[in-house]
Amino acid sequence: MAYSIKEILLLTDDLIFVDKVRKILDAKYYNLTVSSNLPDKFFSAEKNTYSLFIVDILSKSFNAIQLIDKIKNYNPSGEGRILVVSQNRKIENIVGPSPRVSGYISKPVDFDELKSAVKRNVGESKKILIVDDDREFSDLLKMFLDAQGFEAYVENNPKRAVEAVKNISPSLIFLDIMMPGKDGFEVMQELQDERKTASIPIIVITALKFESYQDRGMLTGLPEMIYKDIDEKFLLQQIEKKINEEVSQSFVGDSKPRVLLADDQTELLILVKETVERAGFEVFTASDGEEAIKVVYESNPDIIIMDYNMPLKDGLTAAAELKENPLFAHIPIIIVTAYGEKQAKLKGLSMGIDDYLIKPVDTDELVARIKMVLKRNKQVLDTNPLSRLPGNPSIQSRIERALSEKKKFAVLYVDLNNFKAYNDVYGFEAGDRVIKATANLLVKITMPNEKSGDFIGHIGGDDFIVVTSYEKAEEIALKITKSFDEIAPSFYKKEDLEKGYITSLDRQGTLKRFPLLAISVAIVHNGLKDLTSYAQISNIGSDLKKAAKAFEKSAYVMDKRKN
Repeated sequence: MAYSIKEILLLTDDLIFVDKVRKILDAKYYNLTVSSNLPDKFFSAEKNTYSLFIVDILSKSFNAIQLIDKIKNYNPSGEGRILVVSQNRKIENIVGPSPRVSGYISKPVDFDELKSAVKRNVGESKKILIVDDDREFSDLLKMFLDAQGFEAYVENNPKRAVEAVKNISPSLIFLDIMMPGKDGFEVMQELQDERKTASIPIIVITALKFESYQDRGMLTGLPEMIYKDIDEKFLLQQIEKKINEEVSQSFVGDSKPRVLLADDQTELLILVKETVERAGFEVFTASDGEEAIKVVYESNPDIIIMDYNMPLKDGLTAAAELKENPLFAHIPIIIVTAYGEKQAKLKGLSMGIDDYLIKPVDTDELVARIKMVLKRNKQVLDTNPLSRLPGNPSIQSRIERALSEKKKFAVLYVDLNNFKAYNDVYGFEAGDRVIKATANLLVKITMPNEKSGDFIGHIGGDDFIVVTSYEKAEEIALKITKSFDEIAPSFYKKEDLEKGYITSLDRQGTLKRFPLLAISVAIVHNGLKDLTSYAQISNIGSDLKKAAKAFEKSAYVMDKRKN
């Protein structure tokens, strides 16, 4: 059988990292090109044949984010084939047995967490130095610290960071890790080499999370990984996963359906996993009912196959919890059991279980059942195909349930400002990324874990809805507006960010300047007056949204009327 060799472009200036990648790739299947910039071949008339771009996020000879944008803009089909990763042995400064930092804050910043970190680490002096090449973010941080009564200084040039520390003698340093020319690891090392600066506490503040996918990447579609020493097996798995995704998309047109397999029999689990993967599915696994629920929350699978008899939570108990959660109630579930009791099956069917299989499982039959259930579910699924959030029927049902419970509750209407103009200028694919990012942001804020009782729905387009308790509504709205403003710059080209606007035609066909994307939140609640119907709530929400959109930047408006 003939194999087509896959072309991989590795963008890095780290020779150790290059050796690691070369070592794990089999030359029979992969041809590796290494460069510290995009080679001429990339810009050739016939585009390029790269199946994967591996970008070292901490390279000093180029700006990794700009390079990634260049790949996306010049070769849009390559967007899903970018693996952002890095290996840096100096990470010991942060995560080692004796870390040299006093705190760690990730972007987008939780300002309550930031306030606590400053309080824990600042000394008698109120001087704080921010070292970050991101001018917009460092200015935002400075404004926040100044408002808290501190004396904040900013240094955007990492090469002048050590000199700035010596001149200012701050009580605390905020230090970004990802900076061109000199990264935060080098700055830390130089500070440690001198007695005058070695004892100053450092809080690392960055878009990266160490040894895990980071939040900003999850929200913007750019997952980033940084390791002290990347496990070779893991790196190969990530490369092959990206390559296979590209092959699957080129033939099928869609990403692989995601399947969760939950069974406490490890050998059987491995056997079934391999069979289902060979059939073209992406497979996640869990060994008990509790773990299954967590994996569902993390991976949002398209279908769940669960053993009936598992420790901690049996299959039916776990299924019942998922069916009660509006975010996951639409996911079809197949129960696998060695039990033939009629009552157990009836109980499952009454809960909405989609199918049953009896052990020992015929794997060919399992694959056929999975395909059948997915096809059937796709026809009746009440979810938005882009965000995978519940749609209008579920939204109306959830609000009517809240009305019938006679408890205090709030409905948040969430809408993007200037989205049409953004869509017109950047295109539908970019617009879809913004919608997905907004959906992920709402899930992260409103449902921080699998036990949250709140509801999130997608009305359509750039309109979303959140149903929560009256007590939490304003706090959630504030987090939504703050967090969206922190990720919004990542949706724009540098020149548009610097201008602060884009130019497009309005609905009347007139050329006009539009501000950058912002988010509006309207809070409808029964804390001051009774709410009686879904239509009433919708009408109030529409009025409040107009008020929220009157602000130039992201804002929320809470209904203060008593009648």
